[in-house]
Amino acid sequence: MTERGRGWLLRWAGWLVWLVALPAQAVHGPDPDVIQSPAQPPQQEYTQVWHLHVPFGSIRQGPKVDPGTVVPLSAPADPTWALVDLPRFEGRDPIRARAPNRGLEADWYRVDYPVPAGATGPLALYLPRAVGAAVQVLRFDGRHWRMVSDGADRWREQWNVPILVDLGEAAAAGGTIVVAVGLIHYEGGETRVAPIRVGPRAELSSSAQWRQVLQHVAPQVGSLTFLSLGLFALMFWRGRRREQAYLLFFLSSLVWGLRNLHYYTTMPTGTEAYIWFWWMTNTSLSWVMVLVYLFALRFDPRRSPKLERGLVIFVAVMSVVGMPFEWTPLNTVVQQHVINAIAGLAVVGRLSWMAWTGGTREFRLIVATLWVTEIFGVHDLLLVSGVVSAESIYLLPFASLLLFLAFLFAVQTRYSQAISHVEQANERLERRLAEREAQLHANHERISGIEREQALLLERQRLMRDMHDGLGSTLMSSLVLVEQGKLDSQAVAELLRECVDDLRLVIDSLEPMGQDLVTLLASLRHRLGRRLEGAGLKMHWDVEDLPPLEWLQPHDTLQVMRIVQEVLTNVLKHARAATVRLATRAHHDSVTVLIEDDGAGFDPTQEGRGRGVRHLYQRASRLGGRIILDSAQGQGTRVRLELPLQRKPAA
Repeated sequence: MTERGRGWLLRWAGWLVWLVALPAQAVHGPDPDVIQSPAQPPQQEYTQVWHLHVPFGSIRQGPKVDPGTVVPLSAPADPTWALVDLPRFEGRDPIRARAPNRGLEADWYRVDYPVPAGATGPLALYLPRAVGAAVQVLRFDGRHWRMVSDGADRWREQWNVPILVDLGEAAAAGGTIVVAVGLIHYEGGETRVAPIRVGPRAELSSSAQWRQVLQHVAPQVGSLTFLSLGLFALMFWRGRRREQAYLLFFLSSLVWGLRNLHYYTTMPTGTEAYIWFWWMTNTSLSWVMVLVYLFALRFDPRRSPKLERGLVIFVAVMSVVGMPFEWTPLNTVVQQHVINAIAGLAVVGRLSWMAWTGGTREFRLIVATLWVTEIFGVHDLLLVSGVVSAESIYLLPFASLLLFLAFLFAVQTRYSQAISHVEQANERLERRLAEREAQLHANHERISGIEREQALLLERQRLMRDMHDGLGSTLMSSLVLVEQGKLDSQAVAELLRECVDDLRLVIDSLEPMGQDLVTLLASLRHRLGRRLEGAGLKMHWDVEDLPPLEWLQPHDTLQVMRIVQEVLTNVLKHARAATVRLATRAHHDSVTVLIEDDGAGFDPTQEGRGRGVRHLYQRASRLGGRIILDSAQGQGTRVRLELPLQRKPAA
């Protein structure tokens, strides 16, 4: 073992020694006059305790003796009083204890208290612990023994209750107060009695109060606190069923409350109920051990299924063999707790090896707490078996405080680790998000560049197609006619003017119109206005604001301009009109462009040479709209172009 490991073990050993010694120091309180055995260094000359064993029938008559009653007991000068040492332990006699009709007997302990000089105020007798018997306190008045305290009705709870009995005012200095403490018990029963103290009540009451706190109040507070934290763990487990450690902690706190029930409750009065009550409280210690060990194993990542199954089998066997039947092998509490101690040492040793070879910090702390609990349990076992003085207190109830602190530390550690893991996960997510954003930005830039290149390519192809189908076709046909000599200069000029108009349409379609049809028509009016006026045609502009056409792209713009220009060109060439009117209107799901003149008109049903009209219908269909033509001889012509606000995508 390394130097650091040896230092760690020495520090823990020092703390454990201090914890074991603390209760014995705390319960002593001030230094009253203590009745000690002759083998101990005497503090005063009255250090002797006398013992007398008598049958119960010769001491107490009837079912009840009230305090102050004269009790027939031999005088202090009777030679049957024998000198004994306190504390005193009388083990169980198996043969007499199993007698079918065993009777009662009493052990009397006499104390002679010389009143010191200057003593004033009331005196008291203080007995820290008397186990296995009802306690009666007598005082000798010089002739008779008179009862000053009768605890016969409290014999079931007397095992852990300190006794403080008023003895009245102090006698004159130099006088002697003689008192006797009787332990009334069944024949062959086990009894334990702590050193008896007689002295000023003010001093002894302080020790009695301290012991009352340590033996009753502290176990109650510890059990209730443990159970409260267990309920909190249960509520947490209901939200996170996979965290079995919290369920095990709740079950541990619940069984711990059953285990410590005999510290602060009234025992059952029936014999069978009393026996089974003690079986429950003693057997529950095995359950507490197993549940706490299972709880500790949940804080180690290495699972131990064989150990867990062994613990479950152990507690089941202990529950059966400890039952209060004649056929069960465990007949005493000491036997049961010895087996628990051996099993506990083996399991805690195994857990210590796991903690030493890679356990987490909280697991190591829990294992250290289990070692302290195990030492407390061994101390209490030695106290029950009479090895440790009956004046000591039971330490195991205080282990709940250690388990409470260990659980809080484990929960706090897990919470801190969870927060740390969440923060680290958030940091990783933020880094990954930043990386993904950078990748998306780069992809967006690359896609945008590709889209721009594709848009330029498509626009180039559109322009080439428009130039080839429109301007190129007109120039080629004009060139052929000129070469054949079929066109005069005026006709050539007219063809060239049409070519220039078509070229301007293509150029105008490249201007950003923002899906605004009114702006498109306004630019067309500006370009054709002089030509119309030069031909003597007056134009009426009746245009309303129109909603934007989101689908209106440059190639769509060119189609609309060609439709309007071709209609106006037909009016100039064929209608012989004086005025032309251009109007726009907005409807629920469409817009309308209306062009009408007051010219000669024509019959659309008999127009066999109207290739231009077919072009109007085709272009309107490409736009997702339609052309409505209305004309008659001598009544002018009306051309209505209807375009949708939302165009369906092409199939």
